[in-house]
Amino acid sequence: MADKSKKKAVGIDIDWYLISIDRLKRIGLVALILLLGGGAWWFFNKTKGTPKYIAESAIKDAAGALNSLATSSQLSTHRSEFDRASKKLDDARGHFAASRFAEAQGAAVESKTISRTAIAGGEARENDAQFLTVEGDVQFQKSSGDWKRADARTPLFNGDWVKTGDDSSAELIFSNGSLYTIGANALLEIYATVNPSSSKKTNAVQMKVGSVEVATSDDVSTVRTPGNQVVVESDSTTQVGVSKANNETSVISMKGSATVQAATGGEPIKLASGEKVSSTEQGSLSAVKKLSLPPGLQTPPDNTVFQLGPASQVEFSWAAQPGSSAYQLQVSRSRLFTTLEINAKRQRPSAKARVSAEGAFYWRVASIGPDGELGPFSPFRRFRVTGSGRGPSTIPGEVAPPPKLQLKAPFLVGTPFYMIEGTTDPGATVFINDEEVDVESNGHFKKIVSFKRMGRNDVVVKAVNASGVQTVQSQSVLVEE
Repeated sequence: MADKSKKKAVGIDIDWYLISIDRLKRIGLVALILLLGGGAWWFFNKTKGTPKYIAESAIKDAAGALNSLATSSQLSTHRSEFDRASKKLDDARGHFAASRFAEAQGAAVESKTISRTAIAGGEARENDAQFLTVEGDVQFQKSSGDWKRADARTPLFNGDWVKTGDDSSAELIFSNGSLYTIGANALLEIYATVNPSSSKKTNAVQMKVGSVEVATSDDVSTVRTPGNQVVVESDSTTQVGVSKANNETSVISMKGSATVQAATGGEPIKLASGEKVSSTEQGSLSAVKKLSLPPGLQTPPDNTVFQLGPASQVEFSWAAQPGSSAYQLQVSRSRLFTTLEINAKRQRPSAKARVSAEGAFYWRVASIGPDGELGPFSPFRRFRVTGSGRGPSTIPGEVAPPPKLQLKAPFLVGTPFYMIEGTTDPGATVFINDEEVDVESNGHFKKIVSFKRMGRNDVVVKAVNASGVQTVQSQSVLVEE
């Protein structure tokens, strides 16, 4: 019995490990297929998922779209778009050759978008920016075309150039609601990029020379200068200047915050309100410097009306700013301070000026620090000089009539931003959707309003005079997807 049990145990062991040759072949074939499949999957993800492969594919697609535009019947109509798309494709290839794959992909996506939009009928495509205000000699250039004089509402697209002459200035409104105020003798390029991951457009400018003041809404904006990149955070105001003499960059944060970083990389510097940093053309950043804050303006009150006469004068006063050694007073007929009627340094926080001409005037003051450096200017105030002999009513008990209120048709400045604009009596206060807006000395006002709801939106505009009498009007804006 013992021998039989032993044989049975041996038999069980042999049966467990017996595998036929055919079965081994089948197992080997399956393993080989799995191995090859896994290798192919690994290779596919390691190559196709890399930034290099993505950029290479984007460049290939952009080249195909540009070739389609070149051979289409739309080429003669969209020659400027073809030139812009071609330039962007060249930029993409240049970035790719330098192993800047993310930049290459972004430029290629822009090139493809320009080409496809032109083929589909690009006249209706949304612009990247447009002129809002033009004062003096302001010109723009499309791609490699001729320079042309700019007018308010002239649309601008990626790759367009803008330049200002002596005593000239301009305001640009971008599609994200950011407002760029360009100073005299400036040269810059519109640089709107597309984030490939989100397909969201980022608005920026390439500043070659001159100054620009950037006021953002609820999105960031970027200013590129020789050697640096300045990112102005949302709901902030920053001044950026590039010197013609040595290409040095100066950045002053006036409200909110901004980040400055060398184009070659390195640790970025964040500026708070009232701080300044300078940079060389190579991107070497200075230490952050605190500037003297602007003083609070006191008299005359905003929108004051003065009567022209032999002894007429305006008395200016502002609050003393601790730590300031002096103040700089500026008076201009331009809201952008393109030309100056008064540009005087004052040791005390007050000044007097004789009134010798009619019209609307604007004034502002900046503090001068102990080292003699000028800080940012205060928000301006307005006053008006009239020779008609009709000022605000001074008869006790007299109630002025309702202020006039004339509205222009709202116009799109970039989805979902619309410009609400009109005129009222000088000195009246204007509210748009219960939010007070600036009124110029001649009664003109405008405000960019953002609508987050698709369909019909109502805008209520109210003008109120000094007696509290008001005029109310409403407008409807149709916001489409």
